[in-house]
Amino acid sequence: MESSLGDQLARLLGVTAVLPGDGHEIDGLTPQAVVRPADRLQVSEVLRWASSEHVTLLPRGGGTRTGLGNVPRKADVVLDLGALDKLVDYQPADMTATVEAGVTLESLQEQLASGGEFVPLEATLPCRSTVGGTLSVGSGGPLSYAYGLPREWLIGIGVVTPQGVATKAGGKVVKNVTGYDLNKLYTGSLGTLGVIVEASFKLLPIDPNDGALLASFSSLDDSIAAGRKLLHSPAAPMGCHSVTSGISRRLQDSLQAASQDVGPGEEETALSFAFFSGRAKATGRRLEEATALLLAEGATTVQRIEGSAAKGMLRWVTDVPSEVNPNSTLVIKISVQSRFAARASAECGEVLLFGEKPEQMADPGFGSVRMFWPEPAESPARGTEAEQPIVDAVQKARQIAHRYEGAAVVEQCPLSVKRQIDIWGDAPDSLAVMRRIKDRFDPLGILNPGRFLGGI
Repeated sequence: MESSLGDQLARLLGVTAVLPGDGHEIDGLTPQAVVRPADRLQVSEVLRWASSEHVTLLPRGGGTRTGLGNVPRKADVVLDLGALDKLVDYQPADMTATVEAGVTLESLQEQLASGGEFVPLEATLPCRSTVGGTLSVGSGGPLSYAYGLPREWLIGIGVVTPQGVATKAGGKVVKNVTGYDLNKLYTGSLGTLGVIVEASFKLLPIDPNDGALLASFSSLDDSIAAGRKLLHSPAAPMGCHSVTSGISRRLQDSLQAASQDVGPGEEETALSFAFFSGRAKATGRRLEEATALLLAEGATTVQRIEGSAAKGMLRWVTDVPSEVNPNSTLVIKISVQSRFAARASAECGEVLLFGEKPEQMADPGFGSVRMFWPEPAESPARGTEAEQPIVDAVQKARQIAHRYEGAAVVEQCPLSVKRQIDIWGDAPDSLAVMRRIKDRFDPLGILNPGRFLGGI
């Protein structure tokens, strides 16, 4: 009798490295096992075994974004990289660091802080989000306007191929320009080309002073327009975000926990968050200038928040997607040119789902707008009657994004709807090239099969 995949993995790595797949369901598929390699050598062994046995692997870091992606064609084994959690090399004088992929962002930043430095990586739930997962998804956070996306700070990467071969690209020096930039190829590939096991980053010094502004506006589009003007002014913040009233109400508890008597204002008030950092005198001057600008652009109130409370507000804004998602039937993120963000947001705000408008969170600098449609008060009918309105809302959001030369990604929706659509949107002209890259790197299709753009 043929042994189970879990039994085979236990013989390969030991019993303690293997867990049952129950409780690790991905899009309705329950893996046969979860394997947790202790080091990079064991990662290579797992991949060589999977390749020889044609077993599909779904790499996982902290598990915060496992719902992102199309429904996988197969999900035999989850490859948990959480045990690869070491800071391999840190050189404060060189402002570089090399870490294993399973290190959480929170742990990494705490270790770098000992040298007065940090790496501009942002993700929801940093206590769980890992370096490898953040690179695999490739998305940024509230300060992306100032710092860019994760690929901007990545100078070297260690990857195990689907055949189990350990490879490296880039290095531990900032100016490493030899050959193709494979760092960027792996970043944002959703683990479809190889398994990231190590990464080297360039670092920045920690700024000594933090501040934030909380501005109230009568409408979200006014808030976005003011935020964009602020970002292009001499008082430009590190980042600026705008949220609708429903999301802003969630702010109260967070700020009270930080001992700040700051509320979201009127019930139907949109809020703008602007974040600043730097030397005390310069930061103070920018806060004053930004306050004057926001008031001139129609803000009804502007409140200044400094120190640990400002850091807490930034943390709250970063975690908004994870806080709101559990109560959302549909979450879509559109990305357009920044000059169109306010118009695209206004149009998306009129897209109804079961009679409800979406709550929104916008980044005026990056031109991204994330929309959250709440669960309906009354459960809609099952089957097509429940699914079609969601599909229609997705199509409308994508039409709006395309009208403004952008794209829309479905971050959350019912599984029955997810099976009908490509969550990444329409296939680009380059899809054929992407397929050839996938076939070259992973000819057997064992890594995250079907989860990426176009079913790659």
